[in-house]
Amino acid sequence: MNRQVVVTGIGVISPLESGKGLEVFWQELVAGKNAIKEINSFDAKGYECKIAGEVEDFKDSEADRWIRFLDSAFKQAMEDANIDANAASFGLCVGTVLGGILAGQEAWKNGKQEMPETYSLFSGEHYLTNKYNIKGPVMSISTACASGTDAIGIAYRNILWGKADVMIAGGIDILSEFAFAGFNSLKALTKDRVRPFDKNRDGLAIGEGAAFLVLEEFGTAQKRGAKIYGRISGYASRADANHLTGPDKEGKGLASAMKAALNEAGISRVDYINAHGTGTAYNDAMETKAIKLAFGKSAYNIPVSSIKSMLGHSFGAAGAIEAAACLLAIRDEIIPPTINYQEKDPECDLDYVPNIARKADIKSVISLSAGFGGQNAALLFEMVS
Repeated sequence: MNRQVVVTGIGVISPLESGKGLEVFWQELVAGKNAIKEINSFDAKGYECKIAGEVEDFKDSEADRWIRFLDSAFKQAMEDANIDANAASFGLCVGTVLGGILAGQEAWKNGKQEMPETYSLFSGEHYLTNKYNIKGPVMSISTACASGTDAIGIAYRNILWGKADVMIAGGIDILSEFAFAGFNSLKALTKDRVRPFDKNRDGLAIGEGAAFLVLEEFGTAQKRGAKIYGRISGYASRADANHLTGPDKEGKGLASAMKAALNEAGISRVDYINAHGTGTAYNDAMETKAIKLAFGKSAYNIPVSSIKSMLGHSFGAAGAIEAAACLLAIRDEIIPPTINYQEKDPECDLDYVPNIARKADIKSVISLSAGFGGQNAALLFEMVS
């Protein structure tokens, strides 16, 4: 069965545009806007770090924000694809690390022994399935910080293998004091700004958001005259089996995921790498080594950038938001920058597109995710000519 999978719709909620739409998100990303600011949603006075990437609107009660992020990004993607959820038997794949964490956090603060149903990892999938009458393959994915990337990859596989013709896939996670406190205790958070791959990088910033892509079998999309952002031509997930939080120091698992995705696509190099790029000393060095393992000497000729420098790390949403950025980079032939980059690190010696977006001939992009427990994933997007 010779099937191709294309992306026909994108919806994004992020700290950059606070729900104002895909094009505003992209404009701010290309402009290199820093959306990481002082925390407003909870009192951070007792923590060393006091900044995060927050979505400024959506000021409803804490539990409601999860549903509003989820529903808004989903509807944006469906409207962008010009497709009616009730008009087709399509599938759904939602990636998340924390699920409805704010509902759980509220229950803990109130001393409740039982957690609410909306706290579960599958609460987002359950909400969307019921609201939009989704009857195809439906699943929740929680593979640490690779969740959003894996959700899109698994949806891609469902279409490729003929299990569905249309899938909507992406990720979501909300800023919570619970998760923030954990990363603060790990000493993993920066106190001022995220500096991926910079010699003076000192940690990540937690972010929040949601993003969904509408994936379609190419023939199905052609028949209805859908606009096409690009096609997914490769995906792979690989484990490090190394440590609870630390990936393999040499990047072997992430390199293996890249190589497998490239092999599936039938290509040996790409025009742009959207890095996991958290801004921690350990992970950025590991990712640089992984890219070199995967691409050899040509790694030095491939632009690499991290949009987490602007948004922070939104866990399950990160890979999905970054996938959206990859497709827009292909559409407009612009590479978003790695902001806050000032001093080169001998361990990180690739082209990180420092501070200013770059025009480039982009026909292929690989997006990388690396999560706790050694979860690694790579998605490869290509232009449809």
